[in-house]
Amino acid sequence: MHFFALTSAIFVAVASPVLAAFATVQNNCAEPVWITITNTTFQPVQYQIATNGTYTQWRVGTGNAYGLSKTSAYFSTSTPKFTLGFSDSPQDSLLYWSVINANGDPFAGEAWRISLSDPACTPNPLTGYDGGKIHACGVANNLTVTLC
Repeated sequence: MHFFALTSAIFVAVASPVLAAFATVQNNCAEPVWITITNTTFQPVQYQIATNGTYTQWRVGTGNAYGLSKTSAYFSTSTPKFTLGFSDSPQDSLLYWSVINANGDPFAGEAWRISLSDPACTPNPLTGYDGGKIHACGVANNLTVTLC
């Protein structure tokens, strides 16, 4: 009985929305997209997201960024970049996020949106660059970028 109660308590804790906040990229574009993940702890890592593919990870800590481009040469000064920065703040229980483009817009002429799981968050969705404005919403929100 104790094992079942302990297992149930762990499951409830893991399923808690505060602990299960994700950042996701959904690629609906006709071509693969490259994601370059940077944060304050690890060296950048890069993955290709196939057409109609998804990349999801737990959101943890501060200083995180998803850099999206149509080439693996993300760090080249000639590569157009879409960058979503985000940080979880335990002090005020908020998710802070912003989006910018650099060296051009890799998704020029293609629709994209950033959505949060709480419809009360604003802007929700964000469908265009806003000069890197910093937005805030409850830390339990899932953050989703949908491309094309």
